[in-house]
Amino acid sequence: SSHKKGTSLYTDLLVPSKQWTLIYFGFHLCLLFIVNFSYHSLPKSKLASEAHQLDFIEENARIHLHELVSLGHRPAGSIANEIDAVNYILATVENIKQNAQPNVNIETSLQHPTGSFSIDFLGGFASYYSNITNTVVKLSPVKHQAKDALLLNCHTDSVSGGPGASDDAVACSVLLEVMRAMSRSKEELQHSIIFLFNGAEENVLQASHGFITQHPWAKEVQAFINLEAAGAGGKEIVFQTGPSNPWLALAWAQNAPHPFGSVLAQEVFQSGIIPSDTDFRIFRDYGKIPGIDLAYMKNGYVYHTIYDNEDMILPGCIQRAGENILAVVRHLVNSPSSMLSDPSSYRHGALAFMDILSVYMITLPMRMLYLLNLLVCGATFFILETTNLSSKLSCAFHWGKLLLKALAVNLISWVASFVAVTCVAVFLTAIGSTMSFYSKPVFSVFLYVPPALAAMLSVHEFAKNKLFQNVGNCWKIERLFFHSTLLLWSACLFYLNRSGILSSIILLVCLLSLLTLSLLSLIDTRGTSKVILHLLSSSLPSIIMLSHSFLIMELFIPLCGRLGNVVPPDLVIGFLVAFTLCLTFSFSSNLFYVTSSMKIIVRIFIKTSVLSIMAAISPYGFPYSYSATEPTPKRLFLQHTAREFHNMHGEVTRTDSGVWTNCLDYPCFSYDIGSKAIQNTPTKPCSGLFCESPWAIPCHKLVIKSRYVISPPPSDDITNQYPMTFQLTKNSTTRTYTRRYNFVITGPDHMALQFAPLSTHRTHAKLTSWSIDDDISLGRTTPSAQSPDWYFIYFGSGLDPLPWKPWLELTITEDSSLPHPSGRRDLPSLEIAHSGQYYSKDRNIPVPGQTPELKEIMSDLHDWVTPMAWVSLYKSYLF
Repeated sequence: SSHKKGTSLYTDLLVPSKQWTLIYFGFHLCLLFIVNFSYHSLPKSKLASEAHQLDFIEENARIHLHELVSLGHRPAGSIANEIDAVNYILATVENIKQNAQPNVNIETSLQHPTGSFSIDFLGGFASYYSNITNTVVKLSPVKHQAKDALLLNCHTDSVSGGPGASDDAVACSVLLEVMRAMSRSKEELQHSIIFLFNGAEENVLQASHGFITQHPWAKEVQAFINLEAAGAGGKEIVFQTGPSNPWLALAWAQNAPHPFGSVLAQEVFQSGIIPSDTDFRIFRDYGKIPGIDLAYMKNGYVYHTIYDNEDMILPGCIQRAGENILAVVRHLVNSPSSMLSDPSSYRHGALAFMDILSVYMITLPMRMLYLLNLLVCGATFFILETTNLSSKLSCAFHWGKLLLKALAVNLISWVASFVAVTCVAVFLTAIGSTMSFYSKPVFSVFLYVPPALAAMLSVHEFAKNKLFQNVGNCWKIERLFFHSTLLLWSACLFYLNRSGILSSIILLVCLLSLLTLSLLSLIDTRGTSKVILHLLSSSLPSIIMLSHSFLIMELFIPLCGRLGNVVPPDLVIGFLVAFTLCLTFSFSSNLFYVTSSMKIIVRIFIKTSVLSIMAAISPYGFPYSYSATEPTPKRLFLQHTAREFHNMHGEVTRTDSGVWTNCLDYPCFSYDIGSKAIQNTPTKPCSGLFCESPWAIPCHKLVIKSRYVISPPPSDDITNQYPMTFQLTKNSTTRTYTRRYNFVITGPDHMALQFAPLSTHRTHAKLTSWSIDDDISLGRTTPSAQSPDWYFIYFGSGLDPLPWKPWLELTITEDSSLPHPSGRRDLPSLEIAHSGQYYSKDRNIPVPGQTPELKEIMSDLHDWVTPMAWVSLYKSYLF
């Protein structure tokens, strides 16, 4: 029908702006409430007096948790970890054994392995361990010999200075209660259960390597469940499965009463973005067995701090984890359908998985996911090809042209959202107001959602008034943009499928919902009823995207406190907000075209954005806070160290001492932390081998804002208990120019070697062999302009460390036709540094840092700073 100029959108068919805003944003707020409720809901804790003896009882587990945490900080090598924790576990197992059913055999084993391996964590380094402690318990059937076993793993050690309640005492408490419940069952075990309470996970996964490569029971293990933490309390999330063997993840999805997890978390974690790792890697790579990795993720602020105490673990979260693990364990070791005895019979690739509001977990093997993705992409293109918007658009070419224009508008609106949040993030970073959302996670919504939405809506408002004014009525434009969304998502799904991305399952489920919605669009409704019908039909994909948004923000906002000094956190969070926002609103962006105007909404978002930026700049935006119940602290690392530098003749050429200070967040020393000694010290330049600093592990690429407060050396009373010595016992040169260096090293239970072959214009030195079991390339630090050929070996030990005797072998290529530089013939071929970390072994010192210098600095710190302090020594040599 005919219409006047300027009314091409049929204004009589438009939904009034106020009514549309109330329905559209009210709907998304309702979904947000549902997701938030599901995300934070926990089951009721069970008491021993009310529960059945076969049930998992949180009250029992909390008793174990309290006892383990009361031991104090438990770094590997401490009395609390090597003796006290072991004795408590053995005593608990003995009590369980006395009350167990006669059809269950319970054995214990104490292991003290020595070994070495390499790992590509943090750019790559090698690891050597000696005399560490593993406490191993096996439940097996009495009537027959079980050849196969399920491994359940936790670790008893904690970081120095931290009580380690969630990382990982609560996991060990859960396993002790699972052990009790399994031992009370009259049902005959079909397979054994091995409980590994490993004593050196914080030593970068050393104890799990010692078990899986050396313990005789390790040969029985066919699958494992690993319990970890990156926070405290909340829901335990399945964030890694496999490799291959989809039957194990299927067993979890089908038997856990409260399934929660996403393959997206697995792909993010395994990408290396998160500076963390778990024993899952060791069991997978060295044991070649499949497994499931679980972790508490909520409240990541307390991870590896003094605040990781039992009060942070909310009631119900232990019950939830215990019920899930117990149900899955019972299935795996008792059910006839369990594949534990023959895991290779169903090994055909990885498994894609995700939960829906912790009620149901969707799982798809990769090969099935691949086929379904192709089918859905094909179905989408078929619908787009056979559907015309109106009789006026019957020409396929004209229809396709408009569709591509709508697709371009959608993409431009996304780009505009990213540009808007980038501008906000760059501005806040430039003026020094970064991380204002850190202590108030909800503030990230007010800070980055309004500019992203304002930019997105502005693009669509412009397109509605300028680009599509002659297409027809608003509902035809709405259909056009809905079909462009189908086209966009099907193209993305096709790409993810071709790339083998498991998280394409998220897009698959969303696209299936949209295809169903396209059929509902055939119902002849318009106006408010059409808007409501569309929103209700898109509930599932919106819930899925909002759930993953919660997951991502719960992980990354606390993670900003330990991401390092390199990447601005506001850019990270801004991009994540814009990304999840674009995905969530893409399912209903077509409805932007059925309202009379969005200008008022855009103005509201712009004003909200301005107010939020002003709040971020004000004292309200200060990122840290102190609270006994909800701390969001700044992490500070203090090492009272003394350094020595030697020449080729063993003579000391330079010495110094001071408190080496590091932080793991981007602002670092931008805010006054309270200590004038630190604030008045300039940033320490990074020069020489690993910045000539006593790293416990090589974090030199993440931490670039160190400060070195000059002070007297630490007292000999601390270091003399385990004096650090470094002795070259043999240096031989053969006719093939292979030079082997044998060392004898003594010192504390945590040490490190940093070394680099040295070359000149006449000679080229290369490390060709060493005492570490793994290949050299695995232990080499990732090359860069500053570190072309650097190596790092981490050393960990149990009580009373024995002398360490590493060796290195260099192959030296020499061009004898070239003269020696300046006539010298004694140029070094190897630079090597030896450092030791003196963590407190005293049960009565909750936070190490015994030197007066450390105590003085810590006494000046603000209460929102959580320090981890210890003594270290550093000695550098040339050979």
